[in-house]
Amino acid sequence: MNAQAADRAAAGFDATAALDPRASVVVEACAGSGKTWLLVSRIVRLLLDGVTPGRILAITFTRKAAREIEARLASWLRELATGSDQAALNFLADRGMDEAAARACLPRARGLLELVLDAQPAMTITTFHGWFARIVGAAPLTSGLAGMTLVESGRQIVDEAWQQFARHCAREPDSAAAASLRWLLGEIGIASTRLLLGRFLARRAEWHALCEGRELQSVIEDLREFQAARDPDESRAAFVAEFCAGLEAFADLLVANRTATDVVLGSALQTALAGTTEAIFDAASEALLTQKGEARVRKPSKAMEQRLGRAGAGQYIALHGRFAEAVIDARAEIAEAKAFDLNRHALTAGSALLELLERHKRDRRLMDFADLEWHADRLLRDESEAGFIQVRLDARYRHILLDEFQDTNPLQWRILRAWLDAYDATQDKPRVFMVGDPKQSIYRFRRADPRVFSAATAFFQRDFGATVVPNDVTFRNAPAIIDVVNELFSHEPLFAFRTQSARQTALPGRVEVLAPIPLAAAGRPADEQLRDPLAVPLIGAEDLRYAEEAALLAARLGEIVGRWEVVEQGVPRPARYDDVLVLCRRRARLAEYERALRNAGIPYVTSSRGGLLRTLEAEDLCALLRFLASPADDLALAHALRTPLFALTDDDLLQIVRTGDAASSWWMRLGRLAQADTAGAGVSEEAVAIVRAHRLLGRWLDLSAHLPVHDLLDRIYFEGEITARTRAIVPPAAWPSVAANLDAFIAASLQLDAARYPSLPRFIDELARLADADDEAPDEGVIETDDGEAALGRVRIMTIHGAKGLEAPIVWLIDANATQAPADTYRVLLDWPPQADRPTHFSFAGRKDALGVSRAGILAAEAEAAEREDLNLLYVALTRATQYVFVSGVEEAKAGQRTSAWQRVTQAVERLAPGCAVFGSPARRITDAPRPAVPTAPRALAAATAVGVRRERSSEGQRYGTRLHALLEARAFATDALPVRLAGSTDQADAVIARQAQAILESAELRQFFDPAQFLRAFNEIELALADGSTGRIDRLVECPDGWWVIDYKSGAPASAPLDEYSLQVSRYCEAVGQVFPARPVRGVLVFGNAQRIDL
Repeated sequence: MNAQAADRAAAGFDATAALDPRASVVVEACAGSGKTWLLVSRIVRLLLDGVTPGRILAITFTRKAAREIEARLASWLRELATGSDQAALNFLADRGMDEAAARACLPRARGLLELVLDAQPAMTITTFHGWFARIVGAAPLTSGLAGMTLVESGRQIVDEAWQQFARHCAREPDSAAAASLRWLLGEIGIASTRLLLGRFLARRAEWHALCEGRELQSVIEDLREFQAARDPDESRAAFVAEFCAGLEAFADLLVANRTATDVVLGSALQTALAGTTEAIFDAASEALLTQKGEARVRKPSKAMEQRLGRAGAGQYIALHGRFAEAVIDARAEIAEAKAFDLNRHALTAGSALLELLERHKRDRRLMDFADLEWHADRLLRDESEAGFIQVRLDARYRHILLDEFQDTNPLQWRILRAWLDAYDATQDKPRVFMVGDPKQSIYRFRRADPRVFSAATAFFQRDFGATVVPNDVTFRNAPAIIDVVNELFSHEPLFAFRTQSARQTALPGRVEVLAPIPLAAAGRPADEQLRDPLAVPLIGAEDLRYAEEAALLAARLGEIVGRWEVVEQGVPRPARYDDVLVLCRRRARLAEYERALRNAGIPYVTSSRGGLLRTLEAEDLCALLRFLASPADDLALAHALRTPLFALTDDDLLQIVRTGDAASSWWMRLGRLAQADTAGAGVSEEAVAIVRAHRLLGRWLDLSAHLPVHDLLDRIYFEGEITARTRAIVPPAAWPSVAANLDAFIAASLQLDAARYPSLPRFIDELARLADADDEAPDEGVIETDDGEAALGRVRIMTIHGAKGLEAPIVWLIDANATQAPADTYRVLLDWPPQADRPTHFSFAGRKDALGVSRAGILAAEAEAAEREDLNLLYVALTRATQYVFVSGVEEAKAGQRTSAWQRVTQAVERLAPGCAVFGSPARRITDAPRPAVPTAPRALAAATAVGVRRERSSEGQRYGTRLHALLEARAFATDALPVRLAGSTDQADAVIARQAQAILESAELRQFFDPAQFLRAFNEIELALADGSTGRIDRLVECPDGWWVIDYKSGAPASAPLDEYSLQVSRYCEAVGQVFPARPVRGVLVFGNAQRIDL
């Protein structure tokens, strides 16, 4: 047994049992334990045991994971084929073979690579949906599934089905579906109706499973019986009939009690008793319950006895208690009736919409992933077709390997079970190897249910004789991180947790919880007094909490990178930016953190889902395509001419405006200008860009009429030299992501509807539609990890879901103190026990006040599942780190019901190290290590200059202004750290500027421009176009209640300043701002280094 095998054995994990090719095995493995290593090792052992590749079926959950399995298997087999005998023997010993068995298998091991590459049929390594597609593809012709095309997103198809549904309801207004749709639109509105029925369609596979062989009305009646729904009028009438006489006495007692509230409530109830049943019920509810629907607090007192007498006070309290309980019960019945009405109408309308959707897809021969699951399930459960499919599966596969099984949903498990259930006790069943970790099940929004893993484990133990092998040893995390993980999750009752251990016992580690950004950073609340909205503007507070947390992140990363020590394969080295993984639960605030990293010059890469069309480079290309589709679109042409592709200046655009008459389009004017420039003996250097732009645009206009979009873009990229020209302008730190987005845009043109758009305008229309479709919009480009310039030295920013399967030496969990659960109304409420063959409950949950009580148990179970997933997300986040974990967040204005990740980690660290916010070994610092050689973004990006023109050196005044601006901005975020030093600055200059910045911020005369409570909004370093076509930069632009203020910082004192020159400059800025905001006055002010101001 070699060192690695000994390590696993010493850690308590029996690799020999897990990799036995003749046994069925279930492995529940913790994070970092090597699940992929184990699964691929199992495949190698199967091949060594004589199993042919075509008999192996390996199923995982993502294409990326499937490709990783294939790549690792190929790499290992290549090592076995080409490595030394000793290396091959060590490899086999790592995988549970003794020396004698390893030597006997060595000749076969040498030939495994050739065996796998030449195998026919080949080994199947696929995803669940890939396997379902194979089942559907092998279906007999009688199934009606031949020729179906799989589409990854069906939003457009659903939109088309909605249009058909609306037309159907308009044609048949008396139909049940039309009546239900009208009810939904009237009760909850169009947006909530679309949301509710959209979620119904997303769960249509589960709906089909529930309704197998049943009519819609039968399901609705079962739901009526479950909810015990009765007519609300009946509930009110029953209450009034039973308690009307007592209510009269109670109303008299309320009035006689003579408190202000009771007199009002009693009088209202006396009046209502002479009216309708509904009026009596409402008045009784008002008298007995609070606005929250709880019984009013009424207690006996001596004063009450004096007013009502001892007997009257006793009767008052008794009637109140009895009536309050009765009215609460009646209101619960009414809420139950409302809930049933919502479900009845939603199911009626939803079923009609679903029928139209499925017919529409059938006509177009389309299906999506939900359809794929349902069709696969139907094929394996339909007696007339299941035998055909099962025989083919049995003949092909004898070994089934299931990866990441905790992410399985009940329907997927039912499909797999339908195949495996067909084996009886006398048949030779296939061998099963299942690996997963219920603690890492974080895809509940994709219908994953971690309970399926436990159900499958019990099934394989009972029917396949599977051995369960736990693995709670991590080869990834430092012991300090594992100590915090053990302490945290062992105290969580919802988390079935076994204590873990770290194999790398000498690896230094640290968990640090940073104090949350205080609520004071959110700014002062707006004045809550009444105001005249026509005369007094609403002053909003500027919330800087997340900006401060982002600034803290950037500052600490600046301290860590290049100075802290990380260990890579046992060798210490300075930390790099690519060692840092920043994780968040939600994307909503990511822009704040990205901005802070940019301002600090820290290169980063983020995976922005669906964000490609919102990037600047994609908008530039869209503008160019819009012009090519419509040459009369002057705005699109102006946009295209200013892009790096042509790089025309503002003066060039002004020259185009002045050419030709007002009726001419910009394209015609550009042609005249280019013709005029080439009419002489030669083309001037200034006119080269204009002539080139006209020549290229003219050529592409001709090509756009007959070339497919992808081919047109390919010509544009090549002839326009878009890569080289963009790279010459984009800052080095930003270039890798820009290059990836350029590649992603042209790839999107090939992927959208398989590049079948017959015309450029159709393609542009599709881009416009995708821009508003978050779930279908193309993603930003991915920076390839094998590109050294792109991948090295970049902080990664990801969601926890996106980081699953990754690791990094340093993990920072941001925005971790959120306790407010997102509102989730109008959703599907589903109960499908993993042991059950079909769902036991399917309904809709509306507003909180209309949920009723009959589904309280299901709602509680759903809330518990949501809390369990919160814990799973925290577990996944913490276990991404090999050495260092940081947790930060902000204080919330109103605490929610959830326990935040920050709170949980804080409590665990406090128990391990009382009084400390840090647990683990002190960070090892490398004091003399050089800073990492990575591209960095400047704090302020200067305007790009044309190629071949040297940028003028910044003047002393400009350097002073830039330095002062940066320091004022840093101080505004309450950080004491100086910004990155500019070239040419000195410690003495920094000290002078620091004193001046402090004086400016503390000046009473200038407070209105820097105190967020006194201004509406503020902007720094605003670049704008002036009236003569030149550009200027405003140091600070502030909107106050009395108008806009243009602030210009000046060094020195007013006495020695050229005030006339400064006044002219600021007046031009004011004029430009006034054109943007003509309804508000604009004034200028000079602010000098000694904190003096001069109003202009």
